[in-house]
Amino acid sequence: MGRIFFKSRIAEAADLAFARSFAGEGPRAQASAGLVFFWAGLLYGLQTLVYAAIEAGWLTVTPPYGLWLAIGPTLPFLGVIAYVAWRERKGKSGVATRALSASYTSAGLLNLVIAVTFGWLAISRQSTTIWLLYPIVICAMQGAVWYAAALIRRKLWLGVVSAGWFVTTLALTLLMTQVAAYLFCLGLALLALMAAPGYVMQRLSARERAPETLGIEKTVDSGADTDPQAAREALAFVKALVDRGEQVQISGGLLLLSGGLLYGLQCLLHGLDMSDRLRLGALGHLINGVLPTILFLIVVGVVVWRDRHKAPANAGSRAINAAFGGVGLANLFMNLVFGYAAFTQKLWLIWMLYPISLCALMGAGWYVAAVAKRKLWAALVCAGWFMTAVLLAWRVETPEYLLILSGALVLLMAVPGYLLMRFDAGQRA
Repeated sequence: MGRIFFKSRIAEAADLAFARSFAGEGPRAQASAGLVFFWAGLLYGLQTLVYAAIEAGWLTVTPPYGLWLAIGPTLPFLGVIAYVAWRERKGKSGVATRALSASYTSAGLLNLVIAVTFGWLAISRQSTTIWLLYPIVICAMQGAVWYAAALIRRKLWLGVVSAGWFVTTLALTLLMTQVAAYLFCLGLALLALMAAPGYVMQRLSARERAPETLGIEKTVDSGADTDPQAAREALAFVKALVDRGEQVQISGGLLLLSGGLLYGLQCLLHGLDMSDRLRLGALGHLINGVLPTILFLIVVGVVVWRDRHKAPANAGSRAINAAFGGVGLANLFMNLVFGYAAFTQKLWLIWMLYPISLCALMGAGWYVAAVAKRKLWAALVCAGWFMTAVLLAWRVETPEYLLILSGALVLLMAVPGYLLMRFDAGQRA
C-alpha cells in the first residue's frame, strides 16, 4: 500500500511539473517553427538577392538556370516542412503554445490567399504594381505574427523582430518604383528578420529544454511538491491559468458586433449607390463615409473606459487578444501602404485591394482563435473570411464587390461578435 501511495505521489509531482510547463505560455521557444523560419528566410532571402542582382544588371542568368532559380528554394523547403510535420506528429501543447504555433501557420495561410488573389489580379490587369504589393502585405502580416508572439511570450526581442517587419513594409512601399532596391531590401529582410530569428528560436529551445527536464527530475527525486492535496490544488490553479478561454471577453464581442454592423451598413449603402439602386448624393456620401467611424470610436472609447480596471487575461485570452491586436497593427500599416500606392499610381484598383488584404488578415486572426479555442464555429468564420477575400478579388471594380464586403462584415464580424457576447454572458451566469 505504501509503495502504491509513493508511486502516486511521484506521478502527481511529475504531472504537476508537466502541467506547469504548459502554464508558462510556451516557455520552450518553438524549435520546429524556428527550423522552418530559418530555412525559409535563408533560401528565399538568397533567391531574392540573386533576383535583385539580375535586376541591377550585375548578374545574367540563362533560361535553364533561371528555371532552377525560380523553383530551387521550394524543393528543399518542402523537405524541411515534411520533416517538421513528421517529427511533430505526436506533439502536445498548451493553449498559448498552440496559439503561438497557429499564429505562424496563419501567416502561411494568408500568404497562400494573397498570392492567389494578387497573382490573378496582376496577370489579368497586367500590372506589376499589384504583384509588388504582395510581398508588402506579407511583411505586414509577419509584423502582426511576431507582435502576437511578443505578447504571448513577453519577450522583447520578438517585439524588435515585429517592428523590423513593419519598418520593412514601409520601406518596400517607398521603393516600389526602384525594383532592384526593392528586391535587395526584401532579401535582406528575409535573412535578418526570418532566418536569424529562426536560428535564435532553435538555440533558445535547446537551452530552455535542459533546465526544464532537470527540474522535473529533481522534483521527482527529492519528493518536493508531493503532498497530494497541495499537488491537486496547484494543478487546479494551473488548469484555471491555462483555461482555453471559454470566458470570452464581452468587450471584444461588442467591438466586433458594432464594427460589423456599422461598416457593413456603410458598404451596403455605397454598393447600392454604385449599382444605381440608391442615390446618396454628395452629402449622403460624406455622412456615410464619416458617421460609422465616429460612432465606432465612441463605442471603443466606452469599452476602454469600462475595462480600464479589468484584471489581466489568462493565457488563452491573451493569446487571442494578441492575434487580433496584430491584425489591427497590420491593418494600420496596410492603410498607409495602399493609400500611398493608390495616390502615387493614380489607380483606384490599388485601394480596392486593401479590403481583400484585410479579409485575409481577419481570416488569419480567426484561424488563431479557432486553433487556440478548438471551436468549429471559429474555424467556419476563418474559412468565411478567406473565401470572402477570393470573392472580392473576383468581383473587384463591380457593384457586387461592396455588397459582398457588406455581407461579410455582418455575417463574419457582427454575428460572431454577438455570439462571443452570448457565450460570455452564459459563462458568467
